Amino acid sequence: MATAIGAVERQARERRIFTGMAALVAVTVVGGFGSFALRGYVDVATVPWWVHVHALSLLAWTLLFLAQALLVAQRRTDLHRQLGWVAAGLACFLIPWGIATSILAVQMGRVPPFFPPGIFLVLGPLDMLAFGALTLAAILLRRRSDWHKRLILCGTIAMMEPAFGRILPMPLLGPWAGACATLMQLLYVGIAMRADAGLRGAVHPAYRWGLAVIAGRLLLVELLGRTAIMSGAAAALASG
Repeated sequence: MATAIGAVERQARERRIFTGMAALVAVTVVGGFGSFALRGYVDVATVPWWVHVHALSLLAWTLLFLAQALLVAQRRTDLHRQLGWVAAGLACFLIPWGIATSILAVQMGRVPPFFPPGIFLVLGPLDMLAFGALTLAAILLRRRSDWHKRLILCGTIAMMEPAFGRILPMPLLGPWAGACATLMQLLYVGIAMRADAGLRGAVHPAYRWGLAVIAGRLLLVELLGRTAIMSGAAAALASG
């Protein structure tokens, strides 16, 4: 009996942890972009329509991610599964649109001044590919809930770099701006890992995969984005 009660309590605590992480992600994304606009750093009226679509799709994913965690917490797994396929469809839209948005931003000269154009050209696509890889793995492992929810969390964190970029003082960070945003992503995964260790006595391997993908993306951005090929490609796009 004591063992059964302990298992039930652990499941309840795990649901609270994932709901808390989902809320933290949502507050960071909404707060990051919202505060950026409220501080007058962006003129919403002059932002191209395709950027608005990209932002709204990211917001939709974030809110859907939070809703899914809340549904599991309320034990509405029937609705959770149904919305899961909606989320899968949204992910299929998010990935190519996010990649296209990054390329168009370089082409139209909308690269933030603290990013070298070559870095920015690969940053968005690699963010989307990291998100896509972790989300695809989560979908394939949807019948193994322990893997599924952790991979979805890591996948969502993997595309939070733009949100952190609007919270951190990026112009003051110079060439370390992108790395600092990635460190914040790794910190969020680390928070989840710490909670996992406290709950289970060990860190689930899904988090190690998530950590490796996000850290690997940073390495690829630095290696590829500073090459002459990427710098030349960015210059060619910007020149029309």
